[in-house]
Amino acid sequence: MRSSAHSEIEPYPATVEIEGIPVTGFSNPQSLFERICQETRKNRQTLVHYLNIHVANSAFGNRKLKSILKQSDLVYCDGAGIVAGSRLLGTPLPTRLTAADWFIDMLDYFAQKGCKVYLLGGEPGVPEAALDTIVEQVPQHSVVGMHHGYILNSPALETQVIEEINAIQPDVLIVGFGTPLQEFWIEKNRARLKVSTIYAIGAVMDFVSGRVSRCPRWMGDAGYEWLYRLFTEPSRLLGRYVVGNPWFLGRVACQVAFSNLGHFLFGNRKNPAISKH
Repeated sequence: MRSSAHSEIEPYPATVEIEGIPVTGFSNPQSLFERICQETRKNRQTLVHYLNIHVANSAFGNRKLKSILKQSDLVYCDGAGIVAGSRLLGTPLPTRLTAADWFIDMLDYFAQKGCKVYLLGGEPGVPEAALDTIVEQVPQHSVVGMHHGYILNSPALETQVIEEINAIQPDVLIVGFGTPLQEFWIEKNRARLKVSTIYAIGAVMDFVSGRVSRCPRWMGDAGYEWLYRLFTEPSRLLGRYVVGNPWFLGRVACQVAFSNLGHFLFGNRKNPAISKH
């Protein structure tokens, strides 16, 4: 896929509240790209996060993470499990938007719109390897700076990186530490960062750099990327998927049951868990 700056943008994407977190579903990646570009033009800082089952399960057991997501300016749907959960809730989100599928297309879109980007995340060497791929596919890219993500245990290096970001003043800071480190880091440092939009994106640079392989496209489109990743990293991901997926869907089913009970007891009041924006 190669994005276009003239792609049709949906004006009113669907939003559904999942365990108290408002999740927005866009029908195509370009709509998300344009939404982020629009946010960079506002006279305030914007935080962009994503929700998949792993993030939802992490937030369920972590009050701080859940609060960060609830207060975010935009949380978009990243995962077939979240789409399935939205269907149970009665407001089906159109599709999952997984950044590894379209990360380079997004940078192409940002370049067309004049949005400058700083990449922060991955092991030492990973951002540089990712940039090699980016340059190959998008020669007129919009990346103006980068640094690996191993800065959390070094306050001096962390301060140095923040100062570099502020000196460059990108429109979008992309942070890829993985959940919950990236969400906590953004919350801790957002006041120090002179950036219009801060975007938590996960381990995307590992995929773009080639350090981690992706599933075949047909598996991702069918919602089975989790199965591919389980086979490639069983010891690390067994609990996340085999236990985590049913646990999440069971909680959503309980949310639906309690919502239906409330509707039965209190009549035709609007369901607070489901909305349109």
